[in-house]
Amino acid sequence: MQIVKSLDPPAAREVARARRSGTIVLAALAGATLLSACGSSSSSSSSAAKSQAPTTNLNTSHVALAIKQSIFSERHIHAKVFCPKVVPQEKGRNFACIATTGKTKTPFAVTQTNDRGYVTYHAE
Repeated sequence: MQIVKSLDPPAAREVARARRSGTIVLAALAGATLLSACGSSSSSSSSAAKSQAPTTNLNTSHVALAIKQSIFSERHIHAKVFCPKVVPQEKGRNFACIATTGKTKTPFAVTQTNDRGYVTYHAE
């Protein structure tokens, strides 16, 4: 009598884990970086000044770096990634970055999931 077990190959599990953790790592990195960069330059302590906080821009260079690292870790391809320089940091805002590998350009849709810089992205 022969017993056969069906198991996922270790490499497939590692690839799946890496893909799931890529977005989580990006979000954690972007969130931590943006939170550390946040601060008030205003010396006023009035409640009116606090309610009209200046617009904070998303650190899109970190988003570009995360996309670049994801492409390399998943495809083993070096890419150049370009994101808009100025994107207001606010929940629900969408924008696109372009990854270039040789002559191929791939757009990435980026969505801000909260107002603290947490983002998700995927190739279109």
